[in-house]
Amino acid sequence: MLSQYLSMGWHDADIEEDSLANIIDDKTLSADAILIGGYSREEDATVRNILEKSDNGELPPTIVLTSDSEELSENNNILSLEDLTPVVLNGAIAEAIKRHADGIQGKQKPSASKEQGPTRADNELPQERIEGLKGYRLIRELGRGGMSRVYLAEDNKTGKEVAIKVLDMDTIEDDRMIERFIREYSMLSSIDNIHVASILDQTFTDEYAFIIMERFQGGDLTRRIRKGITPRQAINYLKQIASGLAEVHREGIVHRDLKPGNILFRLDETLAILDFGLAQIEDDSMDLTKHGEVYGTPSYVSPEQARGKRVDNRSDIYSTGIIFYQMLTRKKPYRADNPMAMFYKHVHAEVPRLPGEFAEYQPLLDKMLAKSADDRFQNADELFEELKRYE
Repeated sequence: MLSQYLSMGWHDADIEEDSLANIIDDKTLSADAILIGGYSREEDATVRNILEKSDNGELPPTIVLTSDSEELSENNNILSLEDLTPVVLNGAIAEAIKRHADGIQGKQKPSASKEQGPTRADNELPQERIEGLKGYRLIRELGRGGMSRVYLAEDNKTGKEVAIKVLDMDTIEDDRMIERFIREYSMLSSIDNIHVASILDQTFTDEYAFIIMERFQGGDLTRRIRKGITPRQAINYLKQIASGLAEVHREGIVHRDLKPGNILFRLDETLAILDFGLAQIEDDSMDLTKHGEVYGTPSYVSPEQARGKRVDNRSDIYSTGIIFYQMLTRKKPYRADNPMAMFYKHVHAEVPRLPGEFAEYQPLLDKMLAKSADDRFQNADELFEELKRYE
C-alpha cells in the first residue's frame, strides 16, 4: 500500500526496506526520508531515538505511521494509518523534508506507549496462527513487498538462520497473487545454481502461505550502488547475474522484475537472484497475466514489457542492462514523472550514453538495451561469454 501511495507522489523513488536497528546505526544513510510503520511495542524506544536524531539533523526527516490514535499528537511527523491517503502521505513527506531543510522541525516526541500487547494492526505475524510452521523460530521482520513479508527465522534442528517469505491469504483479493506465490516455490525448487536463491521448503496454514529460503547477510545491490561500484566489480556482478539468469532461462522461466533490490549478497561476496513472484513460465498456457497488463518495476521493464506484450528471456537481459548502467553511474538511465512516461522512454528514447570514463562499455550496453529483442544478446550464455572480454 505504501509503495503504491509513494509512487503517486514520488514516481521514480527507490524504496529500501530495513530494520530500525540498522537505520539508527547507519552512519552513511542518504535517504530523502524515513517512514516507520509496523513496529512492535518493544521498539518504541528505538522509534523515539530515531525521531530525536532526525530532529537534530543526524538522520533524514522521519515520519511515523501508527494505528494507535492515542499516540497521535500535534507532531506533524506522526500520521494515523486509519486516515492515510496518498495526498496525506506525500504531503507529509514534502513538508517534513522542507522543515528538515529549514532546520525548524518540531521537537515534540511521541507519547509513551500504553501497557498493552500488540494487535493485528501492528502487522505482527500472530504466533498462535502459525502451527504449520513448526520447526522454526521467528526472530524479526526483514522487510515487505507488495503482497508478502519476509522474516528472519532459525531452524530449530540445525540452528541455521533462514528467511521465511509469508503471504497473508486473508488480505489478498486477487487469487492470481496466491497462485503466483505457490508457483514461485515450484519454479525455483528445481534450480540448483549458486546465483539463484535456494528455496528450502513451502508450507501452509489456514491463513498463511510460507516459503522458506536461504538467508542473505550481505545486503542487496541497491545499497552497494549507493556506496559506489568500480567497473571491475560491476563486470563481476554482471557475470554472476548472467550465470544465474542462464540457469533460470534454461528452466523456461522469465523473471520479469529484475532490479537491484532483488539481487542479494552472501558474506562470501557471491550474489543471487531472488523474488520470482512476478516470474513467467515460457509457453505456459495457464499464464497468470492478462493481455495488456504491465508487470515489473517501471524503471527496469523492457520495451516489449512496457507495451504489455508477452516477454521472453531477452526481456531479463534488457533489465540487466539497466542495472549495469546504474552500477557504473549510480543513476538510472531514464527519469520520468509517472509510470506511463517511463514506459514511453523505454520504448522510444535512445539508448543512454555512458560518461566518457566508461566509454569502453558502451557497445556492451548498446546490445543489452537494444529496443528490439532481436538485436540484444539472445540468451544469458551469450552475455556471459561477451563479459569475459572485459575481465
